[in-house]
Amino acid sequence: MITIRLNIQALVIIFICCCSSSQRLFAQNVADYIKIGGSINLSDNFYSSSGIDKRQPANVASAIFRTTVTIYNQIQLPFEFYWTSKERKFQQPFNQFGVSPRISSWLTLHGGYFSSRISDLSFGDLRMLGGGVELTPGNFRLKVLYGKSRNAVEPDNSNFLPAVYKQTAYAASIGYGNEATNFFNINLFRAIDDTNSIKRDSSTITPNENLVGSISFGTQIIDELNINGEIGLSAFSSNITAESLKDVSTSSFFFSPNTSSRLDGAAKLNINIRPSNAWSLRLSSRWIGPGFTTLGYALLPNDLMEFSLSPNVRLLDNKLNIRAQAGIRFNNLRSNRLSTTSRFTGSFGANWQVNQNFGFDLNYNNNQIQSSHKNDTLKLSNIFNSISISPRILFEGLGGNNNLIFTYTYQDVSDKNVYTSKVSDNRTHSVSTIHSLMFPSSWSFTTTALFNSTSVSTLSTRIINLSETIGRRFFDNKLSASVSLGLNFIKTTVNDTQLVFRLTSTYSLDKWGNISFNLSNNNYNGTGELTKTYNELYGSLQYNINF
Repeated sequence: MITIRLNIQALVIIFICCCSSSQRLFAQNVADYIKIGGSINLSDNFYSSSGIDKRQPANVASAIFRTTVTIYNQIQLPFEFYWTSKERKFQQPFNQFGVSPRISSWLTLHGGYFSSRISDLSFGDLRMLGGGVELTPGNFRLKVLYGKSRNAVEPDNSNFLPAVYKQTAYAASIGYGNEATNFFNINLFRAIDDTNSIKRDSSTITPNENLVGSISFGTQIIDELNINGEIGLSAFSSNITAESLKDVSTSSFFFSPNTSSRLDGAAKLNINIRPSNAWSLRLSSRWIGPGFTTLGYALLPNDLMEFSLSPNVRLLDNKLNIRAQAGIRFNNLRSNRLSTTSRFTGSFGANWQVNQNFGFDLNYNNNQIQSSHKNDTLKLSNIFNSISISPRILFEGLGGNNNLIFTYTYQDVSDKNVYTSKVSDNRTHSVSTIHSLMFPSSWSFTTTALFNSTSVSTLSTRIINLSETIGRRFFDNKLSASVSLGLNFIKTTVNDTQLVFRLTSTYSLDKWGNISFNLSNNNYNGTGELTKTYNELYGSLQYNINF
């Protein structure tokens, strides 16, 4: 019995040792093939005011959680979670959760809230609630996405906000090739409003349906020449409850044409020329028909033809970089508007790092808009000019390192309309000097002086700003803090003053993340009948950790 008992005890000890060893081995193996990384951000913001109406809620708490689980260095599972105490109910709820696992280098899945892109003319900036799959084995590509692209929102007549229908959408793309050189894609996008998602009456906006198909392509003709573009066709119904077209038969899975439907096209083409690293040239063109509509982008203008030219030159061993852009755009492609509007945009920029201590920046912009309307009161002819010159100097002195930036900016808006020019013409001069001094002890001082003068035909405004920011790092650089105090002198028909105070601080908890606290106070002293005296206090407490 003694022998048996000893053997049983030995087996128990051996079993415990094996389990302990297995647990250590299992934990080690898990760490080898499963890796978890991400970030957590928690914040609480508060706001109070006196003398004016509140510009934002008094208190808003939020949490953002992102993590990616990597298995065998092949499967990536990214998770996202957003939460806030104040929910945004227009277009999309802010409280969102989504996962887009990436399995190896060629498979990505989507679930929950996610973002993706099909092409420039079909689908690209909507965040969907649903699912999808993206396959990219080698040069082959396939994307299939489906979900809710918009939430239903009842109209808010008190704030003049229209109703929003619940909208569902699907998108697909299949293609082949390397998108950096030679490729070909076939793209499809469809969206439709749910007519039962909101209460409707005679004043409610009508529900829409949209189908977009396109072909995107690119080719590397030679190493120095690349061409890419897209051709698209859009079918859009402005009211899906309108009478159906009996003579046209299509599958409702794609599109149901009716008396409110329209069909139009769009195209874009880019030519990139890069003979050397010293200079390059980009030629771009875009044509979008007046009836072309895609609900896959929040804002995509139509009825336009535009061309642009963008050269870039590097000189003096890349110390001097010169870039420019010139483009024209006009509408009324089918001559069905009362007038044609044309636009010109031009810009020129130069960055010259003369030596290690001195640099120089120059930027110029010119924008023009004109219309051919016969009625002088509706005719447009506006010209906007802007130029800025900014030399930069680095030097040692005053016991530390100095950075001095001087900037002069001039803006000019000219309205050639004889009726509106009296209130539209304006001139702005702005001069600023910023001096930063950093000491080896980590003390830093930043002094700013700004003068701004804006003149219109009936009023001129002058602002003088003086501010000082003092910062330092403490506790072996774990705590970084700064205090700013700024004073504005504002002169119009009266003389107002504004005092702004800011406190920012961040404390590092090493591997446990960091804590930030920010506080700002805005005190405005109005001396006229139209300007108020008020005070605003903003604050935020944040915790952030990366793992």
